[in-house]
Amino acid sequence: MKALIIGFGSIGKKHFLALNELGFLVDIVSKSYKFSIYEGKNFTLFKDLNEVNLKEYDLFIIANITTDHFKTLEILDKNIKEKTILVEKPLFEKDINFFPSKNNKIYIAYLLRFNPLIKDLKNLIDINEIYFAKFVCNSYLPNWRKIDYRQNYSAKKELGGGVMLDLSHEIDLAFYFFKDLNLEFGQNLKISELEINSDDFTFLALNSKKAKIHIELDYFSKLNQRKILFHSKEKTIETDLIHNKLNIYDKFNNIKSKTYESNTFKTLQNMYKAILKDDENLCTLEEARKILKLCDEARNG
Repeated sequence: MKALIIGFGSIGKKHFLALNELGFLVDIVSKSYKFSIYEGKNFTLFKDLNEVNLKEYDLFIIANITTDHFKTLEILDKNIKEKTILVEKPLFEKDINFFPSKNNKIYIAYLLRFNPLIKDLKNLIDINEIYFAKFVCNSYLPNWRKIDYRQNYSAKKELGGGVMLDLSHEIDLAFYFFKDLNLEFGQNLKISELEINSDDFTFLALNSKKAKIHIELDYFSKLNQRKILFHSKEKTIETDLIHNKLNIYDKFNNIKSKTYESNTFKTLQNMYKAILKDDENLCTLEEARKILKLCDEARNG
């Protein structure tokens, strides 16, 4: 199969390596591409999407700036048929009315759905028994990438940056497990010392039919953690996505633990294998728009 990656920032590079190892022929569209370790790979570089014969490709990955996603998706969906389009998360910077041609398969890259811990967690729990869940991602933006964090799109509200969209994996997982969610209370703020104009803190209090759900995200924590906690009458399940560990606690202080081998690269490959199978766990356009609607609601108070 032949794939085209549009945008070649840090996540575009990860997509490239994952696809390359899976045996895809991969080409790139990037205005800012520079010579690097990828020079040894066999690919064609295009400076603009207009230069590309779109019919040559089976799979398209939209990995450019968030505010360019809508325009890029619209161009692709109008000009190709019977292809697969993967949009890097978030789908757009806000909920926008996009009317697909229905000629193509469109998915959004919420890849944590294909992390082995999440897959086990999905199989372990009866969601109807959960009365409280907490999704936490605390991180420190200056440590994310090698470049000056102030120059990255994450720091810039006008480019679709901000912690709520950047770390919307947690919001997606809340929908993935609980399906229908309502916002009870939301905070989306800039509160830290970071020199950015985007939001660096989000707290969401949600409810489903039977459970209360809290989501906490930030860019400023020097304590790096990414966890999911599920509480039921009989047990508490803790999923640690940084240390790749799943713990089950019962009422008698007994603990069952399982450790996994997992990283972003492997999880990306799991997602691509799912795309080849049209896996039902892939995030759809409709599901991604639910996330954006919830973010818009929280942002507007």
